[in-house]
Amino acid sequence: MNSELAIREYDLDGGITVKLRDVTRHYFGGYYHVRIEVGADVPLSAPAFADPEEYRAALRLLGEQIRFHRVLEKMAVPEADIAAARQGLLDAFDTNMLPYLSRPDFPERFMHSEYARCLKSSLRR
Repeated sequence: MNSELAIREYDLDGGITVKLRDVTRHYFGGYYHVRIEVGADVPLSAPAFADPEEYRAALRLLGEQIRFHRVLEKMAVPEADIAAARQGLLDAFDTNMLPYLSRPDFPERFMHSEYARCLKSSLRR
C-alpha cells in the first residue's frame, strides 16, 4: 500500500489549493483503515478583519496562513473493498465538503473562526 499518495487537487478562488492525500494503512489481519486527508493553506487577508490592529493581532496568533485540515476515514475495511471505500469517501467530499470550501466567503469565515478559537484559547492560559 502506497502511503501518503496525492490523489486529487482542487484550485479554488483566492489562490487556495485543496489537496487530498490517501494515507490508508493496514489495520489488522486483512483489514485496513481507509483514510483521506484534506488540506489547504488559507492566506491571512487584511480586508477580512475589522481594522489593521485586528489584522496584526491575527497575524501574531495565526501566522501568515492558516492550515485547513480534515480527515475522511473508514475503519476495518477488507482489502478487497479498499477501492470502493476510498471512492465513497471521495464522493462524500465532492458532495459535502467541496461546495463548502468553494463558497466565496469560506476563506474569510475560516479566518474569523480560527482567530476566535485562538483568542479563546489564549484567554484560558
